[in-house]
Amino acid sequence: MSDQNDTDDAQANENGPSRRTFMKATGAATAAAAIGTTTDTVVADDHVADIDELISDMSVAEKAGQMLQPALTTLDPAGNAADVFDVETTGELFSEAAVGSVLAGGASPPTLDPEELVTQINALQEYNIENSPHGIPFFFGIDAVHGANYVDGATTLPQRHNMGATRDVDLIEQAEEHTADVIAATGCHETFAPTVELQRDPRWGRYFEGISEDAKLLGDVSLARTRAFESNDRISATVKHFAGYEVPHNGNDRAAANVSMRDLRETLLPPFEVALSEGAGMVMVNSGSVNGVPAHASHWLLTEVLRGEYGFEGVVLSDWNDLYRMIDLHEYFPDTDDGKRMAIREAIQAGLDMFMLGSGNENSVKPLEFVNAVVDLVESGELSEERLDESARRILQLKQDLGLFEEPYADESEVTDLVGNDESLENATELARESMVLLKNDPVTEDGNPVLPLSGDEDVLVTGPGIDPDTGIENRILMQHGGWTLGWQGIEGGSLSEGGPRPAGSTMIEALRSQHDGNITHVPTDFDRTEWWQTEWHPEEGSPENTAENGDYGFTEQQRTDVESAAPDADAVIVVLGEGPHNEGFGDRDTLQLPETQREILRTVVENTGDGTPVVGVEYAGSPRGRAATFDDLDALLYAGQPGSGGGVAITETLLGEYNPSGRLGFSWPQQAGHGPVYHNAWPSNLHEPLYSFGHGLSYTTFEYEDLSVTPPTVGKPTPESDRPARVSVDVTNTGDVAGDHIVEVYNTQSYGSVMHRDRRVVGYERAATIEPGETRTVEVDVDLAALEVIPGDVPGFGPRAIEAGEYELTVGDLTTTLTVENAGRVTSARHVPGRFDIDGDGELTVSDVMDIYRLIEGRERGRGNASEKSRGTGREGRSR
Repeated sequence: MSDQNDTDDAQANENGPSRRTFMKATGAATAAAAIGTTTDTVVADDHVADIDELISDMSVAEKAGQMLQPALTTLDPAGNAADVFDVETTGELFSEAAVGSVLAGGASPPTLDPEELVTQINALQEYNIENSPHGIPFFFGIDAVHGANYVDGATTLPQRHNMGATRDVDLIEQAEEHTADVIAATGCHETFAPTVELQRDPRWGRYFEGISEDAKLLGDVSLARTRAFESNDRISATVKHFAGYEVPHNGNDRAAANVSMRDLRETLLPPFEVALSEGAGMVMVNSGSVNGVPAHASHWLLTEVLRGEYGFEGVVLSDWNDLYRMIDLHEYFPDTDDGKRMAIREAIQAGLDMFMLGSGNENSVKPLEFVNAVVDLVESGELSEERLDESARRILQLKQDLGLFEEPYADESEVTDLVGNDESLENATELARESMVLLKNDPVTEDGNPVLPLSGDEDVLVTGPGIDPDTGIENRILMQHGGWTLGWQGIEGGSLSEGGPRPAGSTMIEALRSQHDGNITHVPTDFDRTEWWQTEWHPEEGSPENTAENGDYGFTEQQRTDVESAAPDADAVIVVLGEGPHNEGFGDRDTLQLPETQREILRTVVENTGDGTPVVGVEYAGSPRGRAATFDDLDALLYAGQPGSGGGVAITETLLGEYNPSGRLGFSWPQQAGHGPVYHNAWPSNLHEPLYSFGHGLSYTTFEYEDLSVTPPTVGKPTPESDRPARVSVDVTNTGDVAGDHIVEVYNTQSYGSVMHRDRRVVGYERAATIEPGETRTVEVDVDLAALEVIPGDVPGFGPRAIEAGEYELTVGDLTTTLTVENAGRVTSARHVPGRFDIDGDGELTVSDVMDIYRLIEGRERGRGNASEKSRGTGREGRSR
């Protein structure tokens, strides 16, 4: 298949734009405006027209250099970032290593000032073009992963798990289109997003980067984000981390993943296929290992599946220092010079095109070390130059798609009007509103009404983590925005300074003071995030429960006294709970309970308020933190997640009833860490019941369903892929007193086949906006038949994905209807069968299998209906549920 892809690439260079360029051109993509630069510093025009000619003129060393993406601090990890970025100190990267790309990792470019950033990147680009062989422009990578979260004053979008709670794919796409425009305006060309990982284990430090535990929802949102980033012709999305990253066996980041082939191919891989279906420039590889093989060394993942099965034509990129991780983490190669050499060879042979070389580890592979090793591998015959040409061609094609050969510089006049503008803040605020999940809302007074919304004129006490104990700076903003915000581990790494960089938007306390008519008493308690790398529990040093994996929490005697004084007179109390910003391994946790200090603050409030005083919890967190015993002390609980720039307004409007909450959990909330992993689409077994289920979310009104039906009631005539989509219809009535949005979710809750079908599978959803009291609206939801596909066959799970024939119960609320699949088949294009010649999964090698293999080799399988699939999955009528 790689040979076919190479032929396609060559033909694209001769006959016109690449497939990705064509796909982008058919959408709403617009090129960034060019500034008035001369063309004499740009790579020669004949090379612009013919990438193959340029490759033929490049040395092996230069091709290897194009395969590098070093961090700007690689040459001097201990140096000041502003100095390291200076063209005089980074010159070696371009004049000697001739690197193809650079990055500023961790949402921390050398300057957070957007105007300065674009000016400096343009200056560096000019230096590169004038001093590197052939003057090939670089592209600049940045972590713009929830909005333009890497420059001062920019709008940050809600974190990814908040996005999943909205079920609003269109609004997410619209908001991320603005992100793409800011990326281009700041001189950057690549964002390391979207993250395509299922939320399986909340102990994992990157849980907040996932959209949902549901494969369909994850795929839909990831496709929309990819499309949005690619809507700007100067920007490439980087779909990551391919694949299996999210299921480390012990919940720790980058720990080994042990996953069945059936689970990998039914749930973990399909969202990537969806996200890549409309064109993406890059894919980033999983830092971990999968079933005993580092992902960076897996030819099956990176070539057979990603390229051969999904048809990906772009650039495959490693994650931060992952060449060396094959040595020091996975122990796949020895920690020697020869071990590094073997790691480089193995990764390139597996299918890697570009290597991200981060700073900070003196033993990690350095740029010139990589280049020299590749040259030696080619000269020794261990690596073919043709294989290097494949990667160089993909990288250069991406640069041509981005318009860098024609215009390597960004227009410096655009950035000021784009960063943090009103439209972006409005979109971010609306997303934050829609992501508010009301988990609990009990009555506390004799009238039986729930405690929320507040009346708006109460005397309110607000307390909980929110002040740095050393500086006195209010720092709850760290909890509001989370990681990857003006820094890898949150704003200024948790060490906020007066007048320091901040995202756009307001905090909850600012919005409350602006919109609430009653008296507000604010007693922020200590929250220290300044030494995030040392926040470990040390029982022998005393007070272990005050420390969590993402911050130290304190409750001083003065703060206690202030709470005890204000609580008895308060008409309502808002207690802030949750966790601080964190990322990757530094966010790994062994418990989901809230820190003891926060529980003590809550107990102090409860002990000093009367039975009729509502106690409302607002939780900022990137994962399900808190257990039933803690939440029992709350009358209402609003899960705000990490809502970003619009969070202050969204939380306040929701508390006051100016916005009726409509968010739904995108994950299941375990009762405790030992119950996990818990997720709605697991196989039937004796799993623990979650504290809050996937899809849970209360409203200030009530909705009822009637008249559920599916049209047509039968599909699969002759096969599912040949049918028009089935559509579910249901009448939704607002039976309460206030208007509200409502998310209709359609689940497959019962079906049977040759293998176990999962407990609950989302097959479709629709956000119905603003249903008035008493109004009935018919909501139609398309059924995604791909969500019903399974891997038939025995335990190894080697068969192709298919929808099995049978009856599928579809559920909306308490109503059910039945969709019948008459004949087995598939609706996805995936056809790869790992390690077996039994293509149709019937347990025998037949003429049908041989013909399928022949078609695979000839490359004519895609889009072809397979009549033999009618019999798939019918050989054993085992019960699913």
